[in-house]
Amino acid sequence: MPWELPRDQSDRLRLAKGYPFTAPETSYLFIDGRSEHFSKVTKYGIDLSERKAVIAHGSNRAPEQLARKFVGHSSGQDSIPLTAIWLHDHDVVYSAHVARYGSIAAELVYCPGTSVQVFLTWLTGEQLRRMDDTELPGGNYSYGHIRCQWESAEGFDLPTDAHNLAVYRSSFGALNVQGEPLALRALPAKNRCYNSLGQEEVLRLVHKEYGDAGNLDKAILKSIESSQYRKQVVKAVRKQSLDVFHPSYSISS
Repeated sequence: MPWELPRDQSDRLRLAKGYPFTAPETSYLFIDGRSEHFSKVTKYGIDLSERKAVIAHGSNRAPEQLARKFVGHSSGQDSIPLTAIWLHDHDVVYSAHVARYGSIAAELVYCPGTSVQVFLTWLTGEQLRRMDDTELPGGNYSYGHIRCQWESAEGFDLPTDAHNLAVYRSSFGALNVQGEPLALRALPAKNRCYNSLGQEEVLRLVHKEYGDAGNLDKAILKSIESSQYRKQVVKAVRKQSLDVFHPSYSISS
């Protein structure tokens, strides 16, 4: 298991409903479990050109999730710069997947005309391997690259290929809501064409449609504590999922 779930039920509910978790509005430096001003990248002598830029469009853009993955791990001894960008012709929608901690996870999709604000995480080789360990086991996600147009939200000159960014994508497509994807309301977007909802609203929708239509908190906890129930919901969600083919995405080994 890549990181341990909280034992207290109230903490589990907060975790499930909190996805994709709060992130700073601007670029920042993740260090020792907290966020610091991005200017400290220079202070600590961090060279972005020596790191891998990976799109963070879900929980990986948030300090509290990075803390779960990196604090206490050897790769967490190095800080992680995160730069805010506007990713053009894309949006972030809910995936056809229920995470082991009860949330409906995110998926990056090609969406001409829409620009969405995401982050680039600048990872060392060891940090990238750690991220792989938290994303790839179980086959729920794949790692690859997309050709895309984007710009720094703050006008930074960032040392990475402007048309070829790394990203983790869902292996099972997008959540199907009346024949269309459903965008994450938590992520700012321009010219968004899909309807959007918050996490608690989409959890209510999913459990009502595919699982236990009773008390939402009980259904969420059941999805965390009962692998049989979660598999039941995931199977039903995936059966109705939308194929969100990306014209330039290529899986990397």
